[in-house]
Amino acid sequence: MNFVTSRRDTSRPRLGTAALILAGCLLLSLPGASDASAQLVTGRFTTSLYTWEKFDTVDVSTTYLRGFQNVQLIVAQGDISLNTYIQGAMLSNGDAGLVRAYTLYFRWANIGKMVDLNIGRHGIFAGVGYGTIDGASVKARLFENKLSLFAYGGGSPSGDYAGVRGDVADNLNYGGQILTTAIPNLRLGVSYMNRREKRDSYWTLRARDNSYTPGPYEITFEPEAEELVGGDAAFTYRDLIEVYGRYDYNLAGDQTSRAQLSFRVNVTPRLALTLDDIYRLPRISYNSIFTAFTQSATDELEAGVEYAFLPRLRAFGRIANIQYADVRSNRWTVGVNTGYGVLSYSGSSGYIGQLQSVSVYGNLPLAENTIIPSAGLMLSSYRLSEQDDRYTALSLVFGGTWRPLRAFSMDLQGQWLTNKIYARDLRGMLKLNYWFAERLSLFGQEAN
Repeated sequence: MNFVTSRRDTSRPRLGTAALILAGCLLLSLPGASDASAQLVTGRFTTSLYTWEKFDTVDVSTTYLRGFQNVQLIVAQGDISLNTYIQGAMLSNGDAGLVRAYTLYFRWANIGKMVDLNIGRHGIFAGVGYGTIDGASVKARLFENKLSLFAYGGGSPSGDYAGVRGDVADNLNYGGQILTTAIPNLRLGVSYMNRREKRDSYWTLRARDNSYTPGPYEITFEPEAEELVGGDAAFTYRDLIEVYGRYDYNLAGDQTSRAQLSFRVNVTPRLALTLDDIYRLPRISYNSIFTAFTQSATDELEAGVEYAFLPRLRAFGRIANIQYADVRSNRWTVGVNTGYGVLSYSGSSGYIGQLQSVSVYGNLPLAENTIIPSAGLMLSSYRLSEQDDRYTALSLVFGGTWRPLRAFSMDLQGQWLTNKIYARDLRGMLKLNYWFAERLSLFGQEAN
């Protein structure tokens, strides 16, 4: 994953963080938020360091260090809360760092004991609808929660998650979902999404007349768009049968986007059988340049079995057939999962190439889960076709977790790899986590 920096577009409005926080304070002081005696502040600070060695030329390498600071913060009083998830990143080569606001929104829950309202930058997961919006979403629960209505709308954030787009009309993302559980053991849903996203324009040199003299020219793009409607259903019968079905239709492309049917049958408390069939087309905007190329669907049928020898010792096996336009491939996996690790063997054949791999990963909690060392190994043998040579790859991971306090933990992991491309590749990661929860006494109220 490459770290890329760029100059910020000063013509684009930035997030009014101070204004949002001020508005949050006003919301927290509303009468509807006075049910609680104080403001509860919960959060998590995560500091991560990632280092690796990069060979720019033969026998000449540079060691890089990348740092991340993640902040998750929730300030809540009663049913009103301010929710944030912000990340800062920087690289040791002297490039300027980046700050990304992945979420920054206000939530007013349980309005009239039936409505939840979110305003700001937040994620959407609603059937065919997905993504992050700078806007609002509302969910209403009716008829004793047997019917829920969800609607959302707003602009897609910029690629660097740093500002609010000025051209919201070209970057709209709106839709909704209806869910009902009125029929016992059955959940039904219908959803709709209409999303547009415009790439930023840029200037370059182009010859625009018969003299072929290069001159400045602005490259612009039409907003890429997609419009989908879908339905899904989930049926459960006691602890014996689970059935899930989903169908997505591309209104702009006038074709099926996805169809899925899944079964799980618990034959006995220890033995379970699964079957999944998924048909998918690539999710490509209807006016994207990629629509000029042939789009081939895949139809994947997978069967599986799971058996529990003991509560913490389970065996599993899965085999799948993937059908492309005129070719097919097979994929399989078998293994054993315990409370302390996983041992598995997997492989593939056909169009996607030939692969055989064995992997083992385990961890061992010590000192009442205060120290948890871990290690893993994977050995792979592969080739792209029958005519190609076979190559091997070996990778190792090693490290552990140290948690001296409930509110603090430290994770350390090393990764080592050797294959046809790299004689050796060594990387390291360090992550520090700190959780906290505090009560404040703002607006003249006393904390407990």
